Amino acid sequence: MPLTINSNLTSLSAQSQNNRVQQATKQALAELASGQRVNSAADNAANLAIAQQLQAQINGSNQAVSNANDGISLTQTADGALSQLQDNTQQIQALAIQAGNGALNSSNRQALQQQVDALTQANSAIVQSTQYNGIPLLSGNNNTTFQIGPNGVASNQVTIPGANLSAAPSSGGLNSYNANLSATNTIDITTQAGALAAQQSAQADLGAIGAQRTALGAAGNGIEAAINNLQNASLNASAANSRLIDTDYAAASARLAQQQILGQSSTLALSQANIAPGAALSLLR
Repeated sequence: MPLTINSNLTSLSAQSQNNRVQQATKQALAELASGQRVNSAADNAANLAIAQQLQAQINGSNQAVSNANDGISLTQTADGALSQLQDNTQQIQALAIQAGNGALNSSNRQALQQQVDALTQANSAIVQSTQYNGIPLLSGNNNTTFQIGPNGVASNQVTIPGANLSAAPSSGGLNSYNANLSATNTIDITTQAGALAAQQSAQADLGAIGAQRTALGAAGNGIEAAINNLQNASLNASAANSRLIDTDYAAASARLAQQQILGQSSTLALSQANIAPGAALSLLR
């Protein structure tokens, strides 16, 4: 090997190796500091592209779960109001049956009528006031659609059926509803004939309320199933994303230690390579 001064190939080789060691050390430190082994497209372009798609899927699934939980809250609000309507209507039915007793006089039935009036007024107030975020739930047939999936397709939507209990009884409304919240004799039990008709009206109302509760229950069960599926999908996507980009601290720490040792070795080698051209001076002495 020739002895030269202007071209120190040994030193250049040592410098190149030292630069590679420094880059590897820098990457290992970046992994350890960020918790991700893919911090830029230069690290692994394919993994980064896949990870971005997975993260979008995860974010979409998590938001869809939040949307679905809003749907559950809406169904629970409506069902709670319907439950109270059901209780009130059952009391109306019981009072109507009591009013049909021939042993009662008109004064007795008038006392029972006051109780029925209080219950019909309460039912009317519930129908008018039950809302979720300003959306009437028991009047107006306001169907509510929720996005419960990360993709913009119809199968990722669920519709909770609305109700219109303020409509005429022939259209599915309640006999015990009156737009005037202070109205009396909406259901009249002041006579035996009226009491019999009131029992039939109460029975019809219970059927309408039960149908609404059934529809809400079915919608709620569907949303619960969707939430479980979304949570599983988010978990699996998160696991896949972790395998692609998360730092393996055991491996990264081992690489860092390796590169630090190589860095010290390459620095020592560079120092020795820079001394070698000095040997040419001995030939000139």
